[in-house]
Amino acid sequence: MERSKGCPLCYLWTECEERYLKHILTSEVVMDPAFREKVVAARGFCNRHAHLLYKATRESGVGDGLGYALYIKDVIKEITEQLAPLYTNLSNDSKPSKSKMMFRRRKRTSVISVAGARAVKHMAQGQKCPICEHLSSMDQIYLHTLVQMLDDEDFRIEFKSSKGLCLPHFVSAMQMVCINKLKNPIYVAQALIDAETKCLQLVEHLLSEFIRKQSWDFRNEPSGQEVNANVLALNLLFGAEGVHLREINV
Repeated sequence: MERSKGCPLCYLWTECEERYLKHILTSEVVMDPAFREKVVAARGFCNRHAHLLYKATRESGVGDGLGYALYIKDVIKEITEQLAPLYTNLSNDSKPSKSKMMFRRRKRTSVISVAGARAVKHMAQGQKCPICEHLSSMDQIYLHTLVQMLDDEDFRIEFKSSKGLCLPHFVSAMQMVCINKLKNPIYVAQALIDAETKCLQLVEHLLSEFIRKQSWDFRNEPSGQEVNANVLALNLLFGAEGVHLREINV
């Protein structure tokens, strides 16, 4: 809470993401057949993490891009093998025959549609991005830990001085309060709501000040915290970039 500029769970998410990206580029992980199979099963990585992983290969001390190349080569090979039968099916259906000549025009569109549907199905069958899966798992651990710590009165007092949670993490924390066996669930929920309300009110005030100072009449007033109002509102309402929360069953 002391290190983060906003939601502490978002801070942990971004820290974890940065570490894990570098971790899976190490020789130990790259050469792990089980993890390579996991990457292939997921058809690689999500758009965000594919780009971040590539950028990580260009940082000093991370490697020369060999790990990234090995991951992507496996994925491309798998996709190519899945496309091969689709091409063969189209080739067979395109061969002229007496029985097909009458329906050729009408069937051509149907065959292409079927091939397209199968291609979509193959791509959609991929498992979750391995990096997203890891981050989601760690996020649930951090979230559970926070709720458990809030069951302690001393920590609740300390939490009051925090910057609160982003809205997505706040909602997930409230859901977790419902399913966890806590000694004081009402106090925990009150602590979460109190911190969130104060955070929302502060950001609303800063946004109002930012908007007011855009007016010609107040253009000469010195700038204050309101200069960061937009980014504070962004992180408060939507969380850190890339955060994906799984729904918690209550």
